[in-house]
Order: sequence, then C-alpha cells, then structure tokens
Amino acid sequence: MSTEAQAVPTPPLDATTRGLGWLLLGLAAFTAWDQWAIWSTKDDYTFGYLVPVFSGYVLWERWDELRATSPWLLRTVTVLTFGALLAFVLGAAARAITGTGVLPTLAIAFGFMGTALGCAFLSVQGPQQTEATVRARLAAVGLLLFPAGVWLISGPFLYLVDNRIKGELLTNVTEIVSGILRASDHAIRVSGNTIIFANHDAVGVADACSGIRSFSACVFVGAFLGAIFLEGGWLGSLVRRMAMIGLSAGTAILLNIGRNTYLAFHAMNHGSRSLERDFSGLEPGSAGFSAFGTVHDFAGNAAMLLAFLVLLACVPVLNRLGRRPSSPA
Repeated sequence: MSTEAQAVPTPPLDATTRGLGWLLLGLAAFTAWDQWAIWSTKDDYTFGYLVPVFSGYVLWERWDELRATSPWLLRTVTVLTFGALLAFVLGAAARAITGTGVLPTLAIAFGFMGTALGCAFLSVQGPQQTEATVRARLAAVGLLLFPAGVWLISGPFLYLVDNRIKGELLTNVTEIVSGILRASDHAIRVSGNTIIFANHDAVGVADACSGIRSFSACVFVGAFLGAIFLEGGWLGSLVRRMAMIGLSAGTAILLNIGRNTYLAFHAMNHGSRSLERDFSGLEPGSAGFSAFGTVHDFAGNAAMLLAFLVLLACVPVLNRLGRRPSSPA
C-alpha cells in the first residue's frame, strides 16, 4: 500500500476574487499603455519594457502562496481601495483628454498600486473558507508589493526623482571628477559642467553622464532582486529590501563617478574626441570597428555590468544580516 500523501486539490477561486483579478489585469494593461510613452521616448527608462514581464513573473512565482493565504479595519481598507480606484479612473480620464503628463501618470500608477494592494488585503480567505487573520492579509500584501509597486519606478520615477536630482547629480559628478583630477596634480579648470585641460582640450559632463540612467535601472534591478531572493519574516524582509534599494542607489552613484573619472583621464591622455572612437582609434562605421563600441559606450556598459554583479553579491550578505550563526552539530 502506498504511503505517499496525495496532493490536496487547490480550491477554485471565488467569483469575487476572479472579478478583482480581471479588474487588476485591466488596470495593469492600461498602466503599461500610459507609461509606454515614457519608455519609448526616454532612453533612461527603456528598462520599463521589462516591468510587465518581471511583475508578471513575481506574481506567478508567488501565486500558490497568495491563494493560501475587526470589521473597522476592513471598512477602512475598502474605503482606501475605492479611493485608489477613483484616482486611477480620474488619471485615466485626464490621460485620454490631455495626453501624457505628470498628473495622469502619477494618478494612474499610484491608483493601480493602491487598488492592487487593497484588493489583495480584502480578498484573502483562511482555511476552509474561514475569515483570514490580519497577519495573513498583510502577508498577501507583502507578496504583491513588488508586482504592484514596481510601476512607480518605470513611470512616475521620472517626475518624482529624475527631474529633481538630475541637475544635482550632474553638478556633483563634475565637482568630484575635477577634484580627483586636481588631487592627481593635473592643472584643470571648470566652466559649468565642462572640464578644461591644460592643453585647452575639454570634456563636458553631459546630461547622460549624470548617472540618472544607471540610478533608475539599478533601483529597478535592486527591487527585483530583493523581491525574489531576500529572505526573512515580514519585518526582516522589508528591512532587507529597503537596504537593497539603498545599496542599489549608492552603487549606481559610485560607479557613475568612477566611469566619468576614467573617461576624463582617457580624454586627457588621448584627446576628448577619442571617447567617440573605439580603443583602436577607429570611428563608428569604419572597417574593423570594435564590437564593444566606443570608449564612452564601453565604459557605460562595463559600469552597468559591474553594478549588477555588486548587487548580486549583496544578496547573500543581506540575507545573513541580523541572523545568528547556526550552532555546530
């Protein structure tokens, strides 16, 4: 006689949960359509095309846990959820009337996130259709946090963070790189965001060198790695994921400073025009032009790859943070 435990069939979703699921799927599709205008026109946000894929993967990976999972609290969450849904509807109406803009995108993204998290909290049921505990409801919200919240990075991030810090980053990068050059006994002077060498050649720290592209991309990657690989209870995983996002931002800033410093030294030694050629000095389109691209592009791609490797290395470190070492057998 077989002693293997037979798999317990998963109960079907009730009509309310199915309805909420289709509602959220429609909201996600509209949110993606709204943010497509940003992804297709802003080079710093081309990673946004991956947001629906990564969001769907995390939701699929946690589907079994989501399904397993005082009246005044329920009423409060219900009111907040309807408020979020109203914000989404108003943002969608503004988007249809006025086109792309700050307020419609903010309302759509925040409204979608609030509606998704509110529906997750309200639709959870306990075993045998019993009332779910607050702990189980919060666990479901935590599981849905990345698929719902990642849309804030791929669209509203542009309006909330990008435009506010790009100028500051550009100025700070110029000051730090010029300071490193002076500390290396090189005679330079700075005019705005342009570094002028002793031979009167110059290299400009352009908007693309502010690091906002690597900053937004690293925050997105850090949020995904934190959602998938970081462990711990509700509070522990939350702290680790917040730390991961902070490390992502710091890593992007430091590596961008290193990238710009390398480019400045290369321009000083080989001329500013060498940055737009490959390492052999060939122009783009020439026979034998390097597959790695120009010096400028290679430095940017290398910095992004190094940032990804650093973030991967942070995962096991953060998972050990705050945990006691296991006792020997």
